[in-house]
Amino acid sequence: MEHASHEHETPAAAPAAAGAPVKVKDPVCGMMVTPGVAKGGTASAAGHEYWFCNPKCREKFVAEPAKYLAPPAPLVPQTADEAAAEAAAIYTCPMHPEIRQAGPGSCPKCGMALEPEEVTAEEGPNLELIAMTRRFWVSAALSIPLLVLAMGEMVGFVPLSSRVRPWVELALATPVIGWGGAPFFVRGWQSIQNRSLNMFTLIAIGAGSAFVYSVVATLAPSIIPAGMRGHGGSAPVYFEAAAVIITLVLLGQVLELRARSATSGAIRALLGLAPKTARRIAADQSESDVPLDSVQVGDRLRVRPGERVPVDGVVVEGSSSVDESMLTGEPIPVEKTPDAK
Repeated sequence: MEHASHEHETPAAAPAAAGAPVKVKDPVCGMMVTPGVAKGGTASAAGHEYWFCNPKCREKFVAEPAKYLAPPAPLVPQTADEAAAEAAAIYTCPMHPEIRQAGPGSCPKCGMALEPEEVTAEEGPNLELIAMTRRFWVSAALSIPLLVLAMGEMVGFVPLSSRVRPWVELALATPVIGWGGAPFFVRGWQSIQNRSLNMFTLIAIGAGSAFVYSVVATLAPSIIPAGMRGHGGSAPVYFEAAAVIITLVLLGQVLELRARSATSGAIRALLGLAPKTARRIAADQSESDVPLDSVQVGDRLRVRPGERVPVDGVVVEGSSSVDESMLTGEPIPVEKTPDAK
């Protein structure tokens, strides 16, 4: 089955045999047609007469003849900056699609991690998932003993004195807040700057306030009013609350990023089903396998039995059944005959 990568049939020109009618090229789609027989009729422009394979081609030509008669613009070499800008993937926010930027980052409105606007078949490492997972495990390893120290007194477990315990908790909580929760504080500050408060604003304010108060209570307990101090004049601290908040939010981020990564993996699996090459028929009727990127509008392609259709187009010759279930949901293959899309 032959397949043209255009909304019109675009077979390549074949050498005219002896006595065969001379064919001319449709200026719109490039198809070779026979004057006087072509279904699209004729139109004149710039003192020449042109024939068309289809009335739609003629309509396009009559509307903008200069577009199809002008010679193609010469190719201008890309500069290094232009090539780099083109190569940079555009990322967008799933919740706010109007947010678009080159390269990964976080949404300035909701703080969610941006995703590639176009998913490609090549699967690279999810750097944010790796980073968040590392932050979570380190924070969890520090938060568990911190929680035991803070809550052990309620069950009669007092391994440290009331004077030493706040300093140990400070040492355990500082990496969790300063390193594990750093992305949340950055996003919280960005939400305030952009006047678009979100959950990271609450996380930054809640965990940050508990940690700052606890640091002050540890370094300068005399500042805390006497009525708020416990036995021995020690001020209560909330290092464990701040650290556990950060650890639980990190866990939520890891689970969310894993779910989104699995969804992207399913899309990549679908993209992997698409053929990487197409069999193009040249003007001399020879055939060659070419990458999909090199297929142009007007090329004529051959789809052999059992192969997947590489690009959109119109059937020129042959007939077969095509599985369109991925597009339409219909499980039964659809019969394709000439002129079928």
